[in-house]
Amino acid sequence: MSATDVDNLFNTLGELFGSKFASQWGEYDETGAWWAELAGLAPGQLALGLRRVREQIQDAARQNGEAWPPMPIAFAALCQPKPEDLGLPTEADAWREVSAHAHQPGQHQWSHEAVRMAGAAVGWWELTHGGGETRAGRLERQFRREYAALINRVMAGEQLSARGLIGHDSTMTRAERAERASREAAQAQSAAAGMPDRMNSEQGLRSLRAALGSR
Repeated sequence: MSATDVDNLFNTLGELFGSKFASQWGEYDETGAWWAELAGLAPGQLALGLRRVREQIQDAARQNGEAWPPMPIAFAALCQPKPEDLGLPTEADAWREVSAHAHQPGQHQWSHEAVRMAGAAVGWWELTHGGGETRAGRLERQFRREYAALINRVMAGEQLSARGLIGHDSTMTRAERAERASREAAQAQSAAAGMPDRMNSEQGLRSLRAALGSR
C-alpha cells in the first residue's frame, strides 16, 4: 500500500462522513496514525474495509441512527478478510471439516483447497492424535492461524495449488497411490517407534531402518 492509497481513503471517508471525519482527522493523515495501522495492507483490503464502512452507515440509517468515523485501528480490523467474503467456509466450519476428515485426508472432497492446506500445515498425524483439551485447543488455534494466512493469499489473488500435496485418489495414478501408501505407512511406523513426528518421509525411513537394525 502507498501513501496515495491513504490519501484516496481520506477522500472517500470524507465523502461518506462529511464534516464529522474532516473535523476529527483533517484533509490528510497529518499525524501518520492511519498509515501506521494500514501500511501493511493490500489495496484490495482497503476496498473491503470501505465496503464494510458503507454497510455500517446503511445499517445505522435503517435504524434511524448515525454512524461515526472509525478509529484507524478499528478500520484496519474491518479490512481483514473473512473466509465467507471469498466464498470459503468460516473458520469454525473449516475446523470442523478438518477435524472430521483428518484421518483420511486423501479420500475427502474438500470444500476448498485452503481448508486442506491449513490442515496439512498443522499435520494430519497431530490432528488425529490431538490428545486432551489443552492440546486440541492449541491445534485449533494453529489451524486458524494457518487458515487465516491462506485466506490472505487468496485475497491477494493467489490461486492455491494442490501440487506437492497428497491428492485425491481419483486424481492419482496407481504408482502415486502406492507411493503415498508407503509414505504414510513409514510415518505411522516412525510414530509408533517414538520417532519425531516432524521428520520428512526420507528421514523417517532412514531412522526406522536404523531402529530395526536393517540397512
